[in-house]
Amino acid sequence: MSDAGDRLATMTFDDIMAYMKADGWPIEPLREQTFQSSFKGEQRSFQFFVHAESVYLVLAVVPYQRLPVDEEEAQRLMDKLLHLNNEMTFAKFSVDEDGDVVLSVEYPLAHLDESELRDALDVLTYYANLHWLEIQPMGDDPLLPRSV
Repeated sequence: MSDAGDRLATMTFDDIMAYMKADGWPIEPLREQTFQSSFKGEQRSFQFFVHAESVYLVLAVVPYQRLPVDEEEAQRLMDKLLHLNNEMTFAKFSVDEDGDVVLSVEYPLAHLDESELRDALDVLTYYANLHWLEIQPMGDDPLLPRSV
Protein backbone atom coordinates (compact mmCIF):
# COMPACT_ATOMS: atom_id res chain seq x y z
CA MET A 1 0.00 0.00 0.00
CA SER A 2 1.29 3.49 -0.75
CA ASP A 3 1.92 6.20 1.82
CA ALA A 4 -1.17 8.05 0.59
CA GLY A 5 -3.26 4.92 1.20
CA ASP A 6 -1.81 4.56 4.71
CA ARG A 7 -2.81 8.13 5.56
CA LEU A 8 -6.39 7.41 4.55
CA ALA A 9 -6.67 4.32 6.76
CA THR A 10 -8.96 4.84 9.74
CA MET A 11 -8.13 3.41 13.14
CA THR A 12 -10.71 0.98 14.45
CA PHE A 13 -11.79 1.08 18.07
CA ASP A 14 -9.60 -1.98 18.72
CA ASP A 15 -6.67 -0.09 17.14
CA ILE A 16 -7.30 2.86 19.44
CA MET A 17 -7.38 0.62 22.50
CA ALA A 18 -4.24 -1.26 21.40
CA TYR A 19 -2.35 1.98 20.70
CA MET A 20 -3.19 3.43 24.09
CA LYS A 21 -2.33 0.20 25.88
CA ALA A 22 1.02 -0.02 24.07
CA ASP A 23 1.65 3.63 24.99
CA GLY A 24 1.21 2.81 28.70
CA TRP A 25 -2.34 4.01 29.30
CA PRO A 26 -4.35 1.82 31.70
CA ILE A 27 -7.31 0.27 29.88
CA GLU A 28 -10.52 -1.01 31.45
CA PRO A 29 -13.09 -2.13 28.86
CA LEU A 30 -16.62 -1.19 29.93
CA ARG A 31 -18.84 -2.06 26.98
CA GLU A 32 -18.71 -2.19 23.20
CA GLN A 33 -16.96 0.93 21.88
CA THR A 34 -16.20 2.25 25.42
CA PHE A 35 -13.34 1.88 27.86
CA GLN A 36 -12.01 3.78 30.84
CA SER A 37 -8.48 5.05 31.35
CA SER A 38 -6.70 7.50 33.64
CA PHE A 39 -3.68 9.72 34.00
CA LYS A 40 -1.80 11.32 36.85
CA GLY A 41 -2.16 15.07 36.58
CA GLU A 42 -0.06 17.70 38.27
CA GLN A 43 -2.51 18.09 41.18
CA ARG A 44 -4.65 14.94 41.04
CA SER A 45 -5.38 11.82 39.03
CA PHE A 46 -8.09 12.00 36.37
CA GLN A 47 -10.22 9.12 35.11
CA PHE A 48 -11.66 9.43 31.64
CA PHE A 49 -13.78 7.52 29.18
CA VAL A 50 -12.90 6.72 25.59
CA HIS A 51 -15.96 6.16 23.44
CA ALA A 52 -16.44 5.78 19.71
CA GLU A 53 -19.70 7.31 18.56
CA SER A 54 -20.96 7.16 15.00
CA VAL A 55 -18.51 9.72 13.60
CA TYR A 56 -16.48 10.92 16.61
CA LEU A 57 -14.00 9.58 19.09
CA VAL A 58 -14.89 11.13 22.46
CA LEU A 59 -12.45 11.40 25.37
CA ALA A 60 -14.25 12.64 28.49
CA VAL A 61 -13.20 13.27 32.08
CA VAL A 62 -16.41 12.56 34.01
CA PRO A 63 -16.73 13.98 36.59
CA TYR A 64 -14.06 16.64 36.20
CA GLN A 65 -15.83 18.62 38.92
CA ARG A 66 -19.36 18.76 40.33
CA LEU A 67 -21.72 21.69 40.39
CA PRO A 68 -22.25 23.03 43.90
CA VAL A 69 -25.70 22.62 45.42
CA ASP A 70 -26.05 26.37 45.95
CA GLU A 71 -27.64 27.83 42.79
CA GLU A 72 -25.62 31.06 42.80
CA GLU A 73 -22.34 29.18 43.21
CA ALA A 74 -23.39 26.73 40.50
CA GLN A 75 -24.15 29.63 38.15
CA ARG A 76 -20.72 31.17 38.84
CA LEU A 77 -19.06 27.88 37.95
CA MET A 78 -21.14 27.47 34.78
CA ASP A 79 -20.30 31.03 33.73
CA LYS A 80 -16.61 30.28 34.28
CA LEU A 81 -16.89 27.09 32.18
CA LEU A 82 -18.49 29.04 29.32
CA HIS A 83 -15.67 31.59 29.50
CA LEU A 84 -13.04 28.83 29.43
CA ASN A 85 -14.75 27.18 26.45
CA ASN A 86 -14.03 30.33 24.46
CA GLU A 87 -10.33 30.03 25.31
CA MET A 88 -9.84 26.31 24.63
CA THR A 89 -9.09 24.65 21.31
CA PHE A 90 -10.39 21.14 20.54
CA ALA A 91 -11.85 20.75 24.06
CA LYS A 92 -14.97 21.85 25.89
CA PHE A 93 -16.58 21.85 29.28
CA SER A 94 -20.20 20.82 29.71
CA VAL A 95 -22.50 19.79 32.55
CA ASP A 96 -24.49 16.57 32.47
CA GLU A 97 -27.92 15.86 33.93
CA ASP A 98 -26.35 14.72 37.23
CA GLY A 99 -24.55 18.04 37.73
CA ASP A 100 -21.18 16.57 36.78
CA VAL A 101 -18.80 18.90 34.99
CA VAL A 102 -17.40 17.10 31.94
CA LEU A 103 -14.17 17.98 30.14
CA SER A 104 -14.23 16.42 26.68
CA VAL A 105 -12.31 16.25 23.45
CA GLU A 106 -13.97 15.02 20.27
CA TYR A 107 -12.09 14.03 17.13
CA PRO A 108 -13.63 12.81 13.88
CA LEU A 109 -13.13 9.06 13.40
CA ALA A 110 -12.79 9.45 9.64
CA HIS A 111 -9.09 9.13 8.84
CA LEU A 112 -8.13 9.09 12.55
CA ASP A 113 -4.50 8.07 12.87
CA GLU A 114 -2.04 7.64 15.74
CA SER A 115 -0.88 11.26 15.49
CA GLU A 116 -4.42 12.60 15.87
CA LEU A 117 -5.11 10.20 18.74
CA ARG A 118 -1.94 11.42 20.46
CA ASP A 119 -3.09 15.02 19.87
CA ALA A 120 -6.50 14.26 21.43
CA LEU A 121 -4.86 12.73 24.51
CA ASP A 122 -2.45 15.66 24.78
CA VAL A 123 -5.31 18.18 24.59
CA LEU A 124 -7.31 16.34 27.27
CA THR A 125 -4.40 16.08 29.70
CA TYR A 126 -3.25 19.64 29.02
CA TYR A 127 -6.60 21.29 29.77
CA ALA A 128 -7.37 18.98 32.69
CA ASN A 129 -4.16 20.13 34.35
CA LEU A 130 -4.35 23.75 33.23
CA HIS A 131 -7.78 24.51 34.67
CA TRP A 132 -7.98 22.24 37.73
CA LEU A 133 -6.60 24.67 40.32
CA GLU A 134 -8.98 27.38 39.12
CA ILE A 135 -12.08 25.15 38.85
CA GLN A 136 -11.48 22.96 41.92
CA PRO A 137 -12.54 25.46 44.63
CA MET A 138 -15.66 26.48 42.68
CA GLY A 139 -17.45 23.12 42.89
CA ASP A 140 -18.06 20.06 45.02
CA ASP A 141 -15.34 17.43 45.25
CA PRO A 142 -15.82 15.05 42.30
CA LEU A 143 -13.96 12.25 44.11
CA LEU A 144 -16.40 12.09 47.04
CA PRO A 145 -19.79 10.38 46.90
CA ARG A 146 -22.71 12.68 46.26
CA SER A 147 -24.67 13.78 49.31
CA VAL A 148 -28.33 12.90 49.12
